[in-house]
Amino acid sequence: MRTFSLLMVTLALAGCGDSAMESAHKAVAYQLTDPASAQFRGDRELADGSVCGEVNGKNTYGAYSGFGHYLARKGSDGFQVTLDQSSANAVVAQACGYPLAVVPTPAPAPALAPAPAMATSKGPAEIAGVKWSVQLASTSAGSAALMSKKLKGMGYAPYVAREDNVSRVFVGPFDSRSEATHKLDQLRHDHKIRGIVVRYRGTGDLPAPAVAHG
Repeated sequence: MRTFSLLMVTLALAGCGDSAMESAHKAVAYQLTDPASAQFRGDRELADGSVCGEVNGKNTYGAYSGFGHYLARKGSDGFQVTLDQSSANAVVAQACGYPLAVVPTPAPAPALAPAPAMATSKGPAEIAGVKWSVQLASTSAGSAALMSKKLKGMGYAPYVAREDNVSRVFVGPFDSRSEATHKLDQLRHDHKIRGIVVRYRGTGDLPAPAVAHG
């Protein structure tokens, strides 16, 4: 429901010969969606000729909205009507002598939990004197050779290490873990190639994985 002020309605609308109460009723009813449905109760005339009371009327769906306060303030040209359906208008409440409704303050929205940090390709901490590689695949010798050739065509520096008849394809080595991690992110983003950052132990010896990625 809402409280709203309406423009001046002249006494001429009420017709000649009406009492102040009847004129006020007609002025108030004129502001309703369905003036003919107006119901009044608790009316009283103030010392200055204004009228206070409660009014009920039908809404656009044809149902009664419920009684709400009104103030028909008398002026030289007619009545200025203020409808206060929610009893929240301080001016009308003071003039008509009813308690002002307490409008509840909305509860503050709960604080949002911090968003989880985005996963990044973090490897082990830097170690002085240790080089790093990106391990990409474990496959047959033929497939490793083809993948190595493809990587060279992309501008990378691959190498293949074998152990127990398994060939593993690497890119590197790099002087720092961060450089190897950056290269892994580049491979993943640009070519959809997944892998892990491992310590480099030479092209003839398989490095031991340090931290797995993706």
